[in-house]
Amino acid sequence: MLKKPEIIVALDTKSLDSAQSLVKILGEKISYYKVGLESFVLFGHTLIDFLKKNEKKVFLDLKFHDIPNTVAGAVTSAAEIGVDIINIHCQGGLEMMKKASFGLKEYCIKKGIVQPKLIGVTLLTSLDSKYFEEMKLNWNSTEEYVKHLAYNAFKAGLDGVVSSAQEVKAVKDICGTDFLTITPGIRPSFAADNDQKRIVTPKDAYLLQTDYMVIGRPITKHENPALAVDLIKEEMK
Repeated sequence: MLKKPEIIVALDTKSLDSAQSLVKILGEKISYYKVGLESFVLFGHTLIDFLKKNEKKVFLDLKFHDIPNTVAGAVTSAAEIGVDIINIHCQGGLEMMKKASFGLKEYCIKKGIVQPKLIGVTLLTSLDSKYFEEMKLNWNSTEEYVKHLAYNAFKAGLDGVVSSAQEVKAVKDICGTDFLTITPGIRPSFAADNDQKRIVTPKDAYLLQTDYMVIGRPITKHENPALAVDLIKEEMK
């Protein structure tokens, strides 16, 4: 099995039973799961506790974006419940990211707990260059904007960013190969595009050398989720 990119399955569901069932079905095929806004609002710690009891790694995808002190408090609270990856919005600014990064490191040392990876969200994959026109932002391309946000995240001490796989090379060029990239908007050959715009295939993501791929509906809505995972891994060969 390929080490990179690793698949993170998005548990965006309104049914706790179906989420737990999916984790059991996928078994050892998947180590990472994303718990996003929908699932966290409904099930909170119950789902996270279930994943940890089943020795799974948790990407808490709540995209914190608030004043620096509030975000710093949020990421330390997330560390306390044992998640492995936390994300915050890069658009919250350099001060916010620095406060979160420093606060998380200090808190984990003080508590003697493993420090989660802190990841910055750049530009959502549901957005493209039209977003700049709507918001009157003076950027020439999505890549240029993502590079700007990623470099700020790097300067602030974050471990990586969420971006489209299309921007992975640009991010790695400016921030270094050890700077992690988590890429949603991955659509296997057998799946529909849905509401994503800046999308790539699993093969593209592999060739672009991203670290993690977040995949939801192509796996969770497939009639045979375990087969879907196998097909995605096969596409990367």
